[in-house]
Amino acid sequence: MTPAAGAVEGVKAVLFDLDGTLVDSLPTIADAMAEAAQMHGLDAEPEAIIPLIGAPMQILVEELFGVSVDIANAVNEDYLRLYHSSYILTTPPHAGANELIDALDDAGLRLAIVTNKRDEGARLMTHIMGWLDRFEVVHGRDSGAPKPDPEAALAVLRKMNLAPAEAAFVGDTEFDMNCGRDAGLAVVIGIAGSRDEERLRAEGATHVVRSLEEVGTVLLGAEVMR
Repeated sequence: MTPAAGAVEGVKAVLFDLDGTLVDSLPTIADAMAEAAQMHGLDAEPEAIIPLIGAPMQILVEELFGVSVDIANAVNEDYLRLYHSSYILTTPPHAGANELIDALDDAGLRLAIVTNKRDEGARLMTHIMGWLDRFEVVHGRDSGAPKPDPEAALAVLRKMNLAPAEAAFVGDTEFDMNCGRDAGLAVVIGIAGSRDEERLRAEGATHVVRSLEEVGTVLLGAEVMR
């Protein structure tokens, strides 16, 4: 499909964050983390956890509770067990996710996921959503440096044999914006929600939107997304 008027020229692939971007997982992640923390005598409301989601979970625990690395690792292991055994099964896709994936695929764009989830969790989530065959690469933090390190995006582009100028990055946190910007991607789209528009732009977004439908409008043009 030829890009519609107003679409971004030259972009051949779209790299997506997963949590908070394609899947509405922030509430369930926060609930699972709060439950895991309580198992170690640590208390936090899920609402206090959500703004920190995006960093590797051990770092989130260290920052939120001021605990040692050993305790943070123990909390994280319990979080992963709880999340993968139950919470992940109730996580829905974000509104418009399936439609956007279909539209980008129809337009001939290649798709990949770049997440700070562990590889196993990233592939499990993608499988539950029915998307494993839609994404050429699913890159978790076990595959290399986590976001915001630009190497997370660059490693995926090397696998796809693409240059940064041929790709767009879509995410919802400063870690995504920093990663896409510092990797030199042509387009960095921030979805406002857990972070506001001003922060996303300050951290590297070239475009800020409020829905996945608007992501499609930026990448494909308004005519395609009607």
